[in-house]
Amino acid sequence: MISIDLDLINKRKVTHIDFIGTVTFPSGYFAHLLRGLDYTTFIPFIRLKPQRLFFVYWQPYTENSLTLDYLSDLRTRLIHKYYTGDLMSVKDYKILEFNSKEAHFLYGFWENSKIRMKGIYELMALKHNEFLVLFDISTTDRGSNSESLQELMNIRSTFKLS
Repeated sequence: MISIDLDLINKRKVTHIDFIGTVTFPSGYFAHLLRGLDYTTFIPFIRLKPQRLFFVYWQPYTENSLTLDYLSDLRTRLIHKYYTGDLMSVKDYKILEFNSKEAHFLYGFWENSKIRMKGIYELMALKHNEFLVLFDISTTDRGSNSESLQELMNIRSTFKLS
């Protein structure tokens, strides 16, 4: 079950995902849902000008799902399903700690020649309970120190596991 609480006083939204956790994000972001697609394990949010996108995705955890090859392939499958035309390249891969858990990070560039957009992304993946959880952030800003990317990283830092 997924629910979103609006905090009008602080101008933010808190999304609750059963068995996964919560994430808090500022006003201005809205659900980026496309007709006909299944959103039971994939929740995308977007903010425009410049475009900032984050999604949370989860699936049952399987052995070897926290590897560079598996995560690259999974992200490619997700973007082909939900963002037709996107291509990505992985430029870096690190294993760091997030909320006292081992988290795998992919960094790179994405491009969509159909809509003439490109930018940078970061994918964080971790095992939580019996799930593989992805938290993906991307922006049309190109710099790794951009204000948009920093805003998305701040949103990701609010991600609290249940």
